Amino acid sequence: MTLTAAAAAAAAVRPVLAAGLALPAGWVMAGWGRRVCDSDSHWLRGWVVAAVAAALAWVAVGLAGSWWEAVPFWILGVVSALLICCDLAVMRLPDPIMGWAYPVVLGTLTIAAGGSEQWLRLGRALLAGVLFLAFYLVNALVFPRGIYLGDVKFAGLIGAWLGWFGWLHLVWGALLAAILGGVVGLVLILLRRGGLRTEYPYGPMIAAGAWIAAVWLI
Repeated sequence: MTLTAAAAAAAAVRPVLAAGLALPAGWVMAGWGRRVCDSDSHWLRGWVVAAVAAALAWVAVGLAGSWWEAVPFWILGVVSALLICCDLAVMRLPDPIMGWAYPVVLGTLTIAAGGSEQWLRLGRALLAGVLFLAFYLVNALVFPRGIYLGDVKFAGLIGAWLGWFGWLHLVWGALLAAILGGVVGLVLILLRRGGLRTEYPYGPMIAAGAWIAAVWLI
């Protein structure tokens, strides 16, 4: 097998392995989510979190260019699944989960930058995370009933991941999240399940916008 063929085979295996490992990880972390959120919502059932984790990990790791990148991408996919399910269950992105996610995701991303000698990419990712966090913080101050501090913190983490790919990914991630949020709000109004002041989880929109942007622009 040539080096090119071996690299292609490894790239094909990574997302499958990522999804397979995310299933038990999501199932186990669902219990943590229920305790932290103090909720027995169906969104926090083991199989739901596991399914979402497997899907996000599959896509994220499929975008990784190396095993170095695969590790932080996988962790982000799994923890994002738990945070999304928490937000859908109780409209909250818990600090205990976020406090664990930041050092682990950014720490493994730093290791990935060292292993693949991509320090400039890491610098851009960290700056993008700060800018994305600041952008959502301004939105939270202007629209306090739509964006919460949990969304702001989650945006910083997602922004770092998008920044790893490029600035265009960051911009489109924000735009797509806003579009998806508007569509959801409009659907709620049309179905007469809400109005202009109806609150709904925004964390899933941030994640969906990021994943769509990453896949679309890769």
